[in-house]
Amino acid sequence: MKYKIDNNYFKYSFYAFLAVAMSILFYLALNNLGYFLKSFSVALGITSKILSPFIIGGSIAYLISPGVIWFEKKVYSKVKLINSRAKLHRLISVLTMYIILLSCIALLIIFVAPQVGNNLRDIIMRVPDYFTTTDQLLSKWTMELENFTQMEISPHIDAKMTSIFLKITEILEDILDNLVFSIVTFTSGVLNFVLGLILSFYMLMDRESFKKSFEKLLRVFLKDTSVERVKSFAREVNDLFVKFIVGKSLDSFIIACICFVGLNLIGIRYALLLSVIVGVTNMIPYFGPFIGAVPATIITFFDSPLSALWLMIFILALQQFDGLILGPKILGDSVGVSPFWIIFSIVVGGKLFGVLGMFLGVPVIGMVRLVVNRAIDRALERKKARLEKEETAVP
Repeated sequence: MKYKIDNNYFKYSFYAFLAVAMSILFYLALNNLGYFLKSFSVALGITSKILSPFIIGGSIAYLISPGVIWFEKKVYSKVKLINSRAKLHRLISVLTMYIILLSCIALLIIFVAPQVGNNLRDIIMRVPDYFTTTDQLLSKWTMELENFTQMEISPHIDAKMTSIFLKITEILEDILDNLVFSIVTFTSGVLNFVLGLILSFYMLMDRESFKKSFEKLLRVFLKDTSVERVKSFAREVNDLFVKFIVGKSLDSFIIACICFVGLNLIGIRYALLLSVIVGVTNMIPYFGPFIGAVPATIITFFDSPLSALWLMIFILALQQFDGLILGPKILGDSVGVSPFWIIFSIVVGGKLFGVLGMFLGVPVIGMVRLVVNRAIDRALERKKARLEKEETAVP
């Protein structure tokens, strides 16, 4: 008598074994997640240091490419002397954007950076006075609280404030000790930026050749229909990133200028420095205004508590203007993601990659939304085609 193998039993046993094995592997992966993330971050840091000129060059080329395309198609293509030479269009457009970029950097270095530096130096020199003022205020409030509650809390507050002041002193000493290292790092950053500018020039000049090479590589591994879908998806992602980055940069620049004018009218000290802080942090949706308002209010509070109150009211009104009027006019619905997912992307991006992750989290979640919507649309199309085929097959 032959033994008959039950195929269903064998199949279910295999599935059970696979489920248990995957559960064990998942548990081991979670247990060693810290090690993997640390190794990945170290490898990523080394790679980014080696490729930093290329990363900077690619970023510069990507950011100024919309301007290059606009000058090339809207301006120089209509000039009769050069309208028959496409390469000359590209060269003059790239050089025009470089002149604009370098002029903006020069204006920042000449007019903005010295004043911001003077404001920072003045704040650092006033730090001991800030400590004294804070200590006096706390002593006054402590005495009033003790008289009201009849409790001895001043020793605890004095001990806490002493530890805080010692910690701040240690931080300032570390900054001074690492000054040489900071100068070397800054010099290396400047050299990488200059090399990145040179690389970005060639990237912009050979933009079409890069696109064609990438398309050929895709056609080696994918079907023609899949390649067209990838190209369409890449165009949508590019439009999303360009609209968000350019629009948010313009929006933050306008907010910084309005903030500078308003703070000067109110009579706030360090108006330029505080406007730069507000403008830079405004690049982060939702949380940016609050992040920028906190240091601005603290700095102003030591100078004048009443001025700090006016500063908070002004920044609150300015952010309402940005959120309700200016932002929608410039950005519109450039990302098309609900506020919940925007906040989710900012929190997760900030935890993983810091400030850069908070800024880029929004367009990244927009890209994920595009991927999910495309997948859902294709699944619905396949389901519709299957149902139509089944209906036609029924006699």
